Order: sequence, then C-alpha cells, then structure tokens
Amino acid sequence: MPFTTGAVYNPPTGSTHLDRIQISCLNDSTISPINLTLQVFHFRGANSTRVAVGEALFQLDPQQLVIQTFSVSLANYYEVQINFFSAVNTVINIFALDVNGNVLDRILQSELTYFDRLSIITP
Repeated sequence: MPFTTGAVYNPPTGSTHLDRIQISCLNDSTISPINLTLQVFHFRGANSTRVAVGEALFQLDPQQLVIQTFSVSLANYYEVQINFFSAVNTVINIFALDVNGNVLDRILQSELTYFDRLSIITP
C-alpha cells in the first residue's frame, strides 16, 4: 500500500524553515513483523527538479518503533513516499523539525495520499 505526502513546501528562510524530517514507523501488531520502504525526495531550483535524497527498506518486529531522520534543509519542497506492503497494523507519522529540533509541522498517516506505486530511484 504505497502512500505519499505529495510535495510539501519548505520556506527558504525564517522561523518556519525546516531542517529535517523524522518519520516514525510503528508496528502495532502483537504477532506479525512488517516490511516497510521509505523514499525521500527534494524539489529544488527554478524547475523544481526532483532529487532522491534517501531510501530505507527495513523490517519492523511486532510492537517495534523505528524513527528515520532525513535532512530537508536544502529543499524548496520535499516528498515522502511510503510502502508498507498491506500491513494493517502500521502507523506512520512525519514530523518536520527546525534546526533546534522543535516540531514545526506534522503529517499524520490519515493525511497521506494513496497512489499506485513508489517512484523509481535511479542509482
């Protein structure tokens, strides 16, 4: 089940400029592990070119929480794509942090958009 944030704006300067995002991934199942893929993209420049900046594939054991952190300080916009392979007990939330670690924004799982497939990242 792939989901995306879509392109999320990152103000270029000021108190609302994002430094990094933290993606919290929780397997709420008491018995089944799950596999999860995360992809993070920046959109930069006059043409808003998409650049892959991070990818993670990992397994979450039952009741395990994993937090992945990615820099977005250079991005005009960022996007997170997530696939948790039909796992029904998965909770994903994305927190946008400033340089001091203060939470400036959050994107809850219910706010993600379902789409047909993850973007292809070329090496």
